[in-house]
Amino acid sequence: MKTSMNTTSEMTTGNRKEWLSFLLLAFIVLPTVMVGAIAIYGFAVWGLQILVFGPPS
Repeated sequence: MKTSMNTTSEMTTGNRKEWLSFLLLAFIVLPTVMVGAIAIYGFAVWGLQILVFGPPS
């Protein structure tokens, strides 16, 4: 009987960690990475327009 109770508590602990990992990834890590990627792309386009291609016509 104790083994099934331990397994259940371990599952809820693992389930909680999984949910916390998902929430951290979905609402903090991925938005931060996306904002950084868009900023890098914007600076790359800006730099290329200044140094190589000039402003759009």
